[in-house]
Amino acid sequence: MRAGAESSLRKIWDILMPFVVYFIAHDMAQVLLAFLVGLSLGMGEDYAAYVTAHAQTVSGIMNALSLVIGMAFVWPMAKREFCYAETRKEASPSQNVEYKRKMITAYGLLALFAITLALGSNLLLLLTGVTGSSTAYSDVAARQYGVSFVVGAVIYGIISPVAEEIVFRGLIYNRMKRYFGRILSIIVCGILFGVYHGNLVQGIYGTILGIAITFAYEWYASFTAPVLFHGLANVSVFSISYRQEWMSAMATAPNCAILLIISLISLFFIIRIRKQEGLNPFSLYNN
Repeated sequence: MRAGAESSLRKIWDILMPFVVYFIAHDMAQVLLAFLVGLSLGMGEDYAAYVTAHAQTVSGIMNALSLVIGMAFVWPMAKREFCYAETRKEASPSQNVEYKRKMITAYGLLALFAITLALGSNLLLLLTGVTGSSTAYSDVAARQYGVSFVVGAVIYGIISPVAEEIVFRGLIYNRMKRYFGRILSIIVCGILFGVYHGNLVQGIYGTILGIAITFAYEWYASFTAPVLFHGLANVSVFSISYRQEWMSAMATAPNCAILLIISLISLFFIIRIRKQEGLNPFSLYNN
């Protein structure tokens, strides 16, 4: 094998290895937890009946625990990446009161951007018929929205965003941009995030959000930004889609257009604030 090809393969392995570790740990944890739940059904008829009646919620909790276990396996690698990223972070303006006020505004705009982009993109996929054409997505949606609302909000609003952001932004993106530069890495990381979800609807949606989340990570130079973005996007979609009638009532072309326009306006002001602080978001094109 040529040295150049070997070097490229090593780079790819270095980028993807954390995901492989996470994926194996996550799936093995799911198998083990399913086995333990199966064993526990022998504890009594009342207990077995309760677990059966709340099967979707139990499955959701098992998935959440699997996410935490997978995250634990890659955390030492992620911690090193965060330390490395800190040493290369561009200088920030002085942390005076005015700066902090602007950052509060910036994070408020990020929240608005996340929620409107997530809801607008979902409505667009629904209105164009993409959502209805995917049976794989229908199966996933049935599991996701079958959990109790509180459990789902915790899983999709906190646990899933933290675990997935550690893997995709903390590890894959931070490693990828060392080898391939920021722009290509932002796009590829977004595509990988979409593919990771395993069906057409979430693949398209995940790619759109994955690219936006990675840009947010660069713009805000803080891991708080992608976790906040991801969590708010998940919770907003989960809340609206939890009842079919809620999403049906919202699914109109004007609503979709308004949400996407608001997301673009939010993005405009996010970039404007970044420029005002002397931290040009488009400087990433030069790296």
